Amino acid sequence: MQVESHAFRHRSKRNWRARSCLVALLALMLCGKAFAEDQDLHVYGDPATRGAVDAQLKKIYELANGPGVQVELLTRDNPLQLRDALATELTGSMTGDSVNRIVGAVWTKQGKYSVEFYRSGNRLLMAYETFSFFMESAPSDTWRNFMGLAGWESRIYFGAQGEVAYAETHGREAPAPEINGRKLQQRAEHVGRLLIQSPAQWERR
Repeated sequence: MQVESHAFRHRSKRNWRARSCLVALLALMLCGKAFAEDQDLHVYGDPATRGAVDAQLKKIYELANGPGVQVELLTRDNPLQLRDALATELTGSMTGDSVNRIVGAVWTKQGKYSVEFYRSGNRLLMAYETFSFFMESAPSDTWRNFMGLAGWESRIYFGAQGEVAYAETHGREAPAPEINGRKLQQRAEHVGRLLIQSPAQWERR
């Protein structure tokens, strides 16, 4: 009986060590994954800008999801000027005579592009872009988002003079912020005008 008890304790100790090794291995794997994701983050400009702008974005987001005028546009045209665009869907939330939040989606031959513009009056505060490749079109070893889709994403924060003050990007296909900033300014202004002219307007209560 004592021999069996000793053998049981020996096996339990061995199993405990095996489980401990397994837990340690999983922790290393998860840490390695998090480190790899951090390595893929590219930062441009002054991160202090983000904190100042985020407070304004929160107010705009809350207004956009509350009572107010919503406008929509569904078109085969290419107002966001993307290559191989097949169709564009735009939704805007209006405050007074201006569109403060614009959400857009474009299907292209390579995948789906999405964008959010946050504006104060006619000034662009932030633009958030994502692109998800079709599985058949995805480049090898490209970055993947939280859903596991291959693509890229970008957040650009603008300063008081319309300059690119801070940006974060994931994925090697993401456009360079300092080059892309002016294009985004022009696109936000253009689609904002289109939405104001759209007959598809309704009141959210």
